[in-house]
Amino acid sequence: MKIRSRFNLLDPTPLQRVLLHVLFWLLLLGLRFYLTLISFNVYSGFPVEYLLVSALLNTSLIAAAFYVIVGPVTVLVKKRRKFAVVLSMVAILFCYTVLDAAAEQLIVRSCGNCLSVLKESQAGYYELLQSGLINIVLKRLLSMGTPFFLLLTLSIPLCIKLALAGWRSQVKALELAKNNAELESAFLKSQINPHFLFNSLNNIYGLILREETQLSAELVARLSALLRYMLYETGHNRLAIGMELGLLKDYIELERIRLNDTLVTTRIHTDSSEYIMPPLLLIPLVENAFKFCPDEPGAYIRFSLDVERGHLRATLDNTASPGTVRREGEGIGLPNLRKRLDLYYPGRYRYEAAEEGGIYRVKLFIDIL
Repeated sequence: MKIRSRFNLLDPTPLQRVLLHVLFWLLLLGLRFYLTLISFNVYSGFPVEYLLVSALLNTSLIAAAFYVIVGPVTVLVKKRRKFAVVLSMVAILFCYTVLDAAAEQLIVRSCGNCLSVLKESQAGYYELLQSGLINIVLKRLLSMGTPFFLLLTLSIPLCIKLALAGWRSQVKALELAKNNAELESAFLKSQINPHFLFNSLNNIYGLILREETQLSAELVARLSALLRYMLYETGHNRLAIGMELGLLKDYIELERIRLNDTLVTTRIHTDSSEYIMPPLLLIPLVENAFKFCPDEPGAYIRFSLDVERGHLRATLDNTASPGTVRREGEGIGLPNLRKRLDLYYPGRYRYEAAEEGGIYRVKLFIDIL
């Protein structure tokens, strides 16, 4: 983590990313220019400034091919459009060969004595350049010279990119595992609220004393189902949404019984019970409403949940006395909810919470597919 905080290679800012890319291509340009100067090649004897321009144009074309591959072509690969990928690679190779040959001819012809130097020292290459752009392109493609050169050159930035991506993925996986362990630890600690159990048992005891046996038996069954779910089912990362919704209904009924004046309305609808989601994900929302809603005439709690076509939409309104609702950074429940949403649905949820006019309103949207 120290490396990450110092160099920011795992999550660079846009400016840092641009600077790193510019630095790489400048290094590649310098390397290519240096090798051209010290090696025996067809450009031996050309003025230095023309060699620099040639290296600059060639490096720019290679950079353009690289960004097309890691951009649009990568998108096609992820979509598994194999024919489009092959066609794109052929188009990249052809365009690179044409533009590289055209740039070379432009540089050579703009140089005063470059053609003369080539004619004397590299007669064969001189004849090639005189044969026209189409012949040059065809010979370079059919001889596989340009494809091999482009492949070898692109392998450098592509290998670096893949290595960095693998490193980032490994570090993020370790971070995710660490965060998940911390979340699960906090999650297990907050699963069974002692006050909730105490109030539920007291309410059932009162019903028994009033000889309301049917209602007390129903609440005992709900409490038993809720505790069984918490103790035995929450070890799984994801469960069928039908189980989660059943838990919500049991929890609401157990909390409702202790209220005298607060009006509690619930509407839960789903077009399928086969969706899966993390266990006890929505409990903190409902728990928070019952915790801070005053039990007085005119108070209310309204909970609505719809799951349709893989999209979950939950809204919760409750009366709240000014200053009684905790800030989201406090407590365990709501911060833990946000962390679990980030863990299981990164970039696939929207959470909104606001207190206005004595009403605390929460909206949650999740793409659960």
